[in-house]
Amino acid sequence: MGMFLVALVSVGGVFLVLGVLWWIRDFADRAAVAGLDAVDIDPYHAVATARDRYHMDKAAAAELLLAGLIRIRGDGVAEVTGRAGESAAAPGHPVPAALPAVLRRRSEPFPLSRLHWESGYQRQRDAFLRAEDRTMPRWSRGTGDSIAGVAFVTVLGFTLWTAVQVVFLRQEHWRSGVGPVVAGAWCCLVLWALTAVPLLWLVGRGRPRRRDRFAAYCRRLPQHPAEQALSTRERDLPGRSRSRRSAHERAEDKEIWVDSGGPF
Repeated sequence: MGMFLVALVSVGGVFLVLGVLWWIRDFADRAAVAGLDAVDIDPYHAVATARDRYHMDKAAAAELLLAGLIRIRGDGVAEVTGRAGESAAAPGHPVPAALPAVLRRRSEPFPLSRLHWESGYQRQRDAFLRAEDRTMPRWSRGTGDSIAGVAFVTVLGFTLWTAVQVVFLRQEHWRSGVGPVVAGAWCCLVLWALTAVPLLWLVGRGRPRRRDRFAAYCRRLPQHPAEQALSTRERDLPGRSRSRRSAHERAEDKEIWVDSGGPF
């Protein structure tokens, strides 16, 4: 009983230290984000952080559409215009600059939904995002939660130690042959699962979760300037092209749905 109390107090001490670390980290996160008003955040980086890369591709298409470098037909197919070949008209930003090159390489109509398979474009876009991430304040992009990992490992270790103490408290278990040892090990695993699972659930539900404060900050920023500048008629064209599926893909989806037997 004395050893159990020592172990229980030790676990309580660990969680007390983790609670202090949680508070310090949250304070540092809030302090970092408080200084973002003085940081020049790239509009494409803000769109990708607040939403995802899908919306960043839409913003790039909107900028090219606004500059007259591409056109998007009513069916969602995008194509370059004659003005795209003029060096003076080339976008200065690496993300929209990479898009006309993809369209020129294609000899067939190309909806922006196929950018998902364009590895060259994706590498250039992702390299830009990684470079922008490195320019942000150190704590503003922190979303990892190693403190939670320590809390889970502590719970697992404590419950395993408790289960072993309860099942193998008496030494005669080890001198009674293989059968009792195997049965004891099985009972130990069952007891460990019965105690660890609810405690892990409580820790997972009750621990302070680390918020992505930088993403929350970017969601409060205005819409990308190119998307704001498009006319009402043009505003849905990038999204239509980015979400368009080919006839072959739609046929495959229909075939899979039929073969699956529907919702039942």
